[in-house]
Amino acid sequence: MCGRINIRMSSAELAAVFDLFREPVWTPRYNLGPMQKTLIIRRNPEGLRWAESVQWGLVPSWAQDPRIGSQMFNARAETVATKPAFRSSFRKRRCLVPASGFYEWQQLDGKAKQPWNIFRADGQPLAFAGLWEHWQNPDGTVLESCTVITTTANSFMAEIHDRMPVILDKQAWGLWLSPEELPAEALTELLVPCPSDWLDRTPVSTLVNNVRNESADCVRPIDTPRTLF
Repeated sequence: MCGRINIRMSSAELAAVFDLFREPVWTPRYNLGPMQKTLIIRRNPEGLRWAESVQWGLVPSWAQDPRIGSQMFNARAETVATKPAFRSSFRKRRCLVPASGFYEWQQLDGKAKQPWNIFRADGQPLAFAGLWEHWQNPDGTVLESCTVITTTANSFMAEIHDRMPVILDKQAWGLWLSPEELPAEALTELLVPCPSDWLDRTPVSTLVNNVRNESADCVRPIDTPRTLF
């Protein structure tokens, strides 16, 4: 799964890396969780990419209660094309969810867990395969929201968890962001684990266990993780 991320890039860095036509309004975040605002990157019919903040936790257009988003922050690659909550977005409303890293908790003996910050080994940002949705309240207010697609873990991630976010190669961004409705087969081919050598990790403190903790200390490596490899 993917339920906590950090986005430490500046607005200028985001615009440069993702070739955005304008810099987004963004303040770096160190411990961002579901139902909070995160960035997504979309492309308009003219081919321009732009980034906006939306709720992390997808609310389908047909939902009666927007609180359903708290259960929809991830979508499984195996069912995303057919599950009613996601299939329309999968066909028409795909996005990238940028991140500097994501957190995952390794189960140790008993109840103890060791949190890890996972990031690209080459220092580049991560680009998760995401979906977005547009929901309108009866009073006319609009909520835009997103989800991150997950897949089975590669060998690197399997040491920590059995699932991981779909991390797209830069060469796949254009296809994934196409505003056109594409054959499901062309898209599901992208929803696979990234190569293990793309990723690296550092152990971090249990500060990240509480989403209210929001500082650079959340990503600071600790000297002695509570585990052995």
